[in-house]
Amino acid sequence: MQCELCGRPIMGQPIKAWIEGAQLTVCPNCARYGSLVKQEKTRSPRHQTVVKKSSKLGVEDIVLVENYNVLIRHARERMGMTQADLAKLIGEKESIIRRLESGRMTPSLELARKLEKMLKIKLFEEVKQLQEVPRPQGFQLTLGDVAIIKERGKSSNL
Repeated sequence: MQCELCGRPIMGQPIKAWIEGAQLTVCPNCARYGSLVKQEKTRSPRHQTVVKKSSKLGVEDIVLVENYNVLIRHARERMGMTQADLAKLIGEKESIIRRLESGRMTPSLELARKLEKMLKIKLFEEVKQLQEVPRPQGFQLTLGDVAIIKERGKSSNL
């Protein structure tokens, strides 16, 4: 693994640090130029982007994958692009790409589609939920029916 600041191979454990507004994986020597990233606990998805489609069988939800920021970053690095290169190719600002990769921003459906096409990844997954159609059940008494029956019973005793 290489330091994202100086480019040298990282010996030992890499360090995550905030340097000029970007979260970078750096060597111990370059970590002094920023502030260390606090270890995050396993976080539940705070906000998922959900797009609903209705179909004959049920409801299909298109949900943003939980680790979208890691997917974007790894795909970009695999293709040998910088954040500026990717931003230019999809017609967005570099700061947008930086915020997406750090997880501080969730992509809109349109932006996610651009990224999926350019990076050849899937950012949204379909979740199908079958709707249960209520079945008509046999005759059941309600509380109101029981009350009426008791009243009729009392009037016949008098």
